[in-house]
Amino acid sequence: MIVKDRFIPVRIQKNHALLKRISKNHPKKLMIESDQTKRLAGYKGEQTVDFHLSKLPEKEYVILHDLRLSNGKHFFQIDTLILSHSFALILEVKNYGGTLYFDPDFNQLIQTNSKGEVKGYPNPVEQARVQCSEMKKWLLKRNINIPIEFFIIISKPSTILKTAPGHAKMLQRVLHVQFLLKSIEKIKAAYKKEVLSPKDMKKISRSLLKEHTPKNFDILKHYEISRADIQTGVICRVCSSYPMKRHYGTWFCTKCQSKDKNAHVSAIKDLFLLNNDSPLKNRQICSFLHISSGDIAKKLLSSIKLPCSGSKKGRVYLPKPEYQQIKDLE
Repeated sequence: MIVKDRFIPVRIQKNHALLKRISKNHPKKLMIESDQTKRLAGYKGEQTVDFHLSKLPEKEYVILHDLRLSNGKHFFQIDTLILSHSFALILEVKNYGGTLYFDPDFNQLIQTNSKGEVKGYPNPVEQARVQCSEMKKWLLKRNINIPIEFFIIISKPSTILKTAPGHAKMLQRVLHVQFLLKSIEKIKAAYKKEVLSPKDMKKISRSLLKEHTPKNFDILKHYEISRADIQTGVICRVCSSYPMKRHYGTWFCTKCQSKDKNAHVSAIKDLFLLNNDSPLKNRQICSFLHISSGDIAKKLLSSIKLPCSGSKKGRVYLPKPEYQQIKDLE
């Protein structure tokens, strides 16, 4: 049973909003596009893993994706956590292609792609060991002691895995996605003692959901992009031109002549993403949507039931949680 679904990572959503709103010849555009391509490929790899996990018996397993938890001093992140009655399993998903060489001497991963280009990465096996250790501490603080295993999942079946002679044991935790279910069955056979009751699993799931803390990421600060570079206005969903004009209760595109009553919703989402999900005042939203009337903006925000706090001049608006829970980019 999936208790925390996987959605498009917020970093990808912020990149997407940013790419829509900087000029085509912006000096940072190619760099952002390159980063976005890699992140989208990683997300696609995670979706491949999710497809295989969907075949697990729902009554036996609890699945939580994209967890970020704290042990007090620092946070640790887990791609996928699987809970069963007798063990927990952490999955670290990698979408690397080409040939992967797990170097035991320098404890790193070396990738050679189809073009012969070589790149080095931290050893994901060691990363997953750290995640297991942190997860173990998190559970023990709550008086839960359960065996924790991990796998590094390679989402591309064509990827070649190698290591030095005599170090094949290093790859025991690394497997292609098509062998995931069979490997879970092996772990299940090894841990037959039931440690958690169905009630325990529900309780742990609630705690994990409650303590999950999404990372707050300032996309403009990261890329060192000025707010003056952000092109404002409501974007036409038909021809992508902007700004659309507010005309007789709807949005009108002066380029393709299309009309859209709800075009402002996507623009408001962009505004929150680019402002680090900070509370927004009516005047900020008016400026971004190119609306001259605060009353019109207030009606629009009320119609989409945007959360708010404060009153009169002190009122601020907050993003809906579901704004970031999407599986397709607009």
